[in-house]
Amino acid sequence: MKFRYKVLITNLILLSVSLGLVGYLMIHKNFELAKETQISNAVIQNNLVQSSVEYEVLQALNREESVKGALPDIGAQVSSGMRAENVTFFIYYGDKLVYNETEENANLKKVWEAQQEDGNKNYAIFEEDGHYYIYVTAASKVGDENLCMISRSDVSDAYALRDREIRYFRLILFICLMIESLLIYVISRYLTRPLEQLNRVAEEITDGSYETRITVKSQDEVGLLAENFNRMAEAVSEKIGELQGMVRKRDQFVADFTHEIKTPMTSIIGYADTMRSMELPREEQLLALSYIFSEGRRLERMSVKLFDLIYLREHEMEKEAVQAENVSSEVLKVVTPSFAAKGLVLKENIEPAVLYGNKELLVTALVNLLDNARKASKEHGVIEFSGKRIQEEENPFYYELSVKDYGIGMTKEETERICDEFYMADKSRARQEGGAGIGMSLVALILEHHQAELIVESEPKKGTKMRICFRKEQN
Repeated sequence: MKFRYKVLITNLILLSVSLGLVGYLMIHKNFELAKETQISNAVIQNNLVQSSVEYEVLQALNREESVKGALPDIGAQVSSGMRAENVTFFIYYGDKLVYNETEENANLKKVWEAQQEDGNKNYAIFEEDGHYYIYVTAASKVGDENLCMISRSDVSDAYALRDREIRYFRLILFICLMIESLLIYVISRYLTRPLEQLNRVAEEITDGSYETRITVKSQDEVGLLAENFNRMAEAVSEKIGELQGMVRKRDQFVADFTHEIKTPMTSIIGYADTMRSMELPREEQLLALSYIFSEGRRLERMSVKLFDLIYLREHEMEKEAVQAENVSSEVLKVVTPSFAAKGLVLKENIEPAVLYGNKELLVTALVNLLDNARKASKEHGVIEFSGKRIQEEENPFYYELSVKDYGIGMTKEETERICDEFYMADKSRARQEGGAGIGMSLVALILEHHQAELIVESEPKKGTKMRICFRKEQN
């Protein structure tokens, strides 16, 4: 059952019970008031009858007449003097009905018997032929005999009024419920429209439309729910985007890794098969062995870097306070031989500073950046390696390490992909230099562990500058 129908039925039940209770109390109160008025009038009429009969009986006794014989005439005389309509009365003398305006019935007999037992003024209401009558009794003593006077009044007006009010109330209740049903349905449909929209959007998101959102118009709980749902959908969309990106990267990683392994393995297998299947001169054997050795070393370097990459993704590293100049000296020890072999000039200018991080990983990252600069530079070129404090207070960074070369440079598209696994801007040159396309991925992961930022500035044929910026809150 839809929520709006639950609201409709619940409100109708509550309204019916409330109006029914109020109507019952009002009708019952009006009926009791009307009935009490009728009873009061009937008692007054009975008192008048009693007074008149007792007076006439007293007169008969004074005249020394027989009371029993005089009572029928007394009853007729009193009845003729009564002006009230729908009122009749009866007179019992002893156990005999001596005056009656209508035939004696069972109700009259019950009232008389009850009066004989109680002796006080009583009344009772009975239904007779669709009408309601009140019997009021009064008793007196005449000598040794009981004189009982019973008046009978029609009180059907009170009951008729009650029945009319019940019918009228039922009609009013029915009309009110119909109007209320229409109003509640319209209001509940308006109020539940955002929930229907929420359900529709949820179904669309389930079907794969992750960009669908709810238009929030209200500021109530439903509007808050819609806002939270939009935030949840946004988070889910972002998470799915991340997962899809991870899947694409994984597939690309597998494809690139397979390709990078296939190339050296093909060379190794080819040269090994040549040496196995035929006799080669000594010089050609040495050349083939040299190719096998270099490709094997490249595979070894690739496996080491891949291991480092996987390890860093799965483990937290230990950090400590390290001196920037100590990191620089370790880096220079590693890169100086390869720079000298190519005739490159390395200009170093490192300002003293204390960095919070892992010394070995920082050395690895800087060695990779300098090695890339070496590969991109021509022989006898110049590479600048510098470190400086950042003095501006509004700047979020504390210290900057940079590597600048004047080599071949990169396009904007290449700089955006430089940290992807196995991506190489110039694959042939990178392979000639023994590269595997993993170094910059490793650098990015190391800097991520240090909450540092890598900024790449490059222009084709003019060179590249890579800046590592350390944040103040981390140092």
